[in-house]
Amino acid sequence: MLANWNAVMSSPPLFLPLLCGTLATVSWSIGNVLSKAALCCIEPLSLLTGQLAVSAASLTVLSIWSGAPPRLSDWRAGLPGILQPALASGLSIFGLSMLPASVEAMLFAVEPPLIILLAWFILGENPSRAIIFLCLLAVAGVGFLSWTSDPDPSATRGLGVALVLAGVLFASLYSIAVRVMSESVDALRLTTASQIVAFALVAFAWIGFRPLPTLSVSIGDVVPVVGSGLFLLSIPFLLYGIALQRMNATAAALLLPLVPVFTAIFASIFLQETLTATQWLGAAAVLLSALGTPMALRSQPHGSEVSSQPPVRRSLE
Repeated sequence: MLANWNAVMSSPPLFLPLLCGTLATVSWSIGNVLSKAALCCIEPLSLLTGQLAVSAASLTVLSIWSGAPPRLSDWRAGLPGILQPALASGLSIFGLSMLPASVEAMLFAVEPPLIILLAWFILGENPSRAIIFLCLLAVAGVGFLSWTSDPDPSATRGLGVALVLAGVLFASLYSIAVRVMSESVDALRLTTASQIVAFALVAFAWIGFRPLPTLSVSIGDVVPVVGSGLFLLSIPFLLYGIALQRMNATAAALLLPLVPVFTAIFASIFLQETLTATQWLGAAAVLLSALGTPMALRSQPHGSEVSSQPPVRRSLE
């Protein structure tokens, strides 16, 4: 089994990572739309618990199949899972229940510039003027995305944006945390351990808020939970992990803006979601910031580049 995994990892150096990275962005987009559809009949915490159960189980099976089953000592490698996906996905899925799927995905495009800012404050890695400008552009884009002319007395849109941005913050902190671990911990092992830890934490919270005797499950609930768990967590995390192992992180980051683009397309087709002209302006600003960040990093002097990590919900290092 391990030989099969090694054969996949030793495939041609360019085609495989580009294919895996692109398929990962499509998978995240499908997962976003499935999650939004599932939220119409499943409350957020139950949905996240089910998604993490599916993801942790599928990654555990894959780890066993590859000849590297999870070990009890992996709990240290799984600690970043508290940040992502436990906190990051937990907050963002509550935000998704209040926002269109396309807006939630576009807000997550703010993560690359946010990682740069955190690396500046936490690791002392000084960003260039271009990076600072792109970060400000992303902030402006978020403002346009969250703006609406419709009366919203309950302020649900503003709360949804705040929850998603809090999720982005925890996802960015996760990316900073695993930078130290990624050189010594295998990507599959790290992801599996992180999601097992995240599942344990979220399941504990779910049991506390919703006792097991009150649970009733139908096939109609299981299908979107399993589908979104696979497409949002396990499949894209693994695919993007393969891409990151075989190509430069800066080059891989160029694929990330495809996530909100594909999500907007799928949400428009399957959920009939539409954005206002102002929100499209904000989306363009956020996407421009996300696309420009890796280019700006590439232009920095050697040694000052920040290794951008993939997003939360959208990250495997």
